[in-house]
Amino acid sequence: MSNDRQTAARETAKALIEVQAVLVNVDKPFITTAGWASPVYIDMRKIIAFPRLRRRLVEFATRTIERDIGYESLDIVAGGETAGIPFAAWIADSLMLPMQYVR
Repeated sequence: MSNDRQTAARETAKALIEVQAVLVNVDKPFITTAGWASPVYIDMRKIIAFPRLRRRLVEFATRTIERDIGYESLDIVAGGETAGIPFAAWIADSLMLPMQYVR
């Protein structure tokens, strides 16, 4: 993993824990919308209330997209309903791409 990726991963993990977005329940796993059971859940809705953090996460995402696949290879940015919509909108805006959401 490159230094940039390691830094982004470390900062992201630290920030998610600080805003209490990471929930863990080994005894009663969370059921995802896809039907998977997971002992860990990241509540992205919490990040919406922290503008500096969300901007940093959008910057990480945008940089990763530009570095790994190039924004020109994308036609649109899509986000899952509810918490995914604002992040898709912010990333799409940053990349100057259209945005859509999926139910």
